[in-house]
Amino acid sequence: MKTYRFFSWHTIFFVIFCCNIYNLSGQNQPIKEIKYTSETCYSRSIKVFRKHVITGNSNGKIYSVNLKNNKIECLNEALNLGEIRDVEISKDFIFGLQSADSGAVIQVDLKGSPIIYKGESLGWGHRFLDGMAFQNKIGFVMGDPVDNQFSLYLSKNGGANWSSCPTELASFEGEAGFAASGTNVQILGDSSIFFVSGGLKSRFFKSNDLGINWTISEIPYPAANSAGAYSLCMIDNDNGVIVGGDYTKPNNKDQICFYTINGGQNWQPSEIQPLGYRSCVIEHNEFLFCCGTNGIDYSLDFGKTWIPFANGNYFSMISYKGKLFATTTNGTFHIFELPKK
Repeated sequence: MKTYRFFSWHTIFFVIFCCNIYNLSGQNQPIKEIKYTSETCYSRSIKVFRKHVITGNSNGKIYSVNLKNNKIECLNEALNLGEIRDVEISKDFIFGLQSADSGAVIQVDLKGSPIIYKGESLGWGHRFLDGMAFQNKIGFVMGDPVDNQFSLYLSKNGGANWSSCPTELASFEGEAGFAASGTNVQILGDSSIFFVSGGLKSRFFKSNDLGINWTISEIPYPAANSAGAYSLCMIDNDNGVIVGGDYTKPNNKDQICFYTINGGQNWQPSEIQPLGYRSCVIEHNEFLFCCGTNGIDYSLDFGKTWIPFANGNYFSMISYKGKLFATTTNGTFHIFELPKK
């Protein structure tokens, strides 16, 4: 009882201290707003590539904004595609992940014509693809289960070739991935890959040998088709956070974030939760940021407590050179100043 009391006062002091020191009161305004298309669309993924901001959008287009001269280009204008749920960078190429009944991958650079690879041509068949990640030459793609097996694919040469992960993973009925921001998958180092599932069962999957052996743990989200784990961020092999919730109840503040200090063996709920459903979580300079329908929150203690950062409807984020880039509605992204420790 004494320990709990001390921790409560310590937590309250910590939150007040952070708000005062960093002036992050939940009312931060973007320093810049960039509207990159007149079409009614939004982006669930954002990356920075050679001083270009790249977004993958609900209208099937990949847009590039040059941060030097604000020049805007559509990188796949001639391709008539379904929604792009993720964009990733590998070597000299940008990859876009199309999420549909038959997923596809678009490969493009800033100087050449885009190439589209249908799931069938990659040997993936008809799959709904949820997320893609790259780390150096290692690529990882996760898709919804087919015949009660998760769709998991690996590249060891920067996306030039793909193969199924060595070990198949069975799914539960009603368990799948959420293609909400491309951040339900992650690669850490040269050999560790992670992904999370949601729906009627939410779980965390971890492999330290590129998909040969897996450790799996349950995440205590409520069981519902629209609820569960949407995004993860492993800071190192021990510490990580998962955010999600229920997108049909965006203002519900219960069971939004869970954190681990033992590599995902156990997941604890945040003592102070984000302010609602969250679709993306990222790390920058030991700050964590998560975003969703009703705003952006940040954490300075690896997800144990969260503090409001900004209001608004945000889908995905990335940090770049001391700035936070966050996608929002109507073909727009906002740029915020990031605090420094």
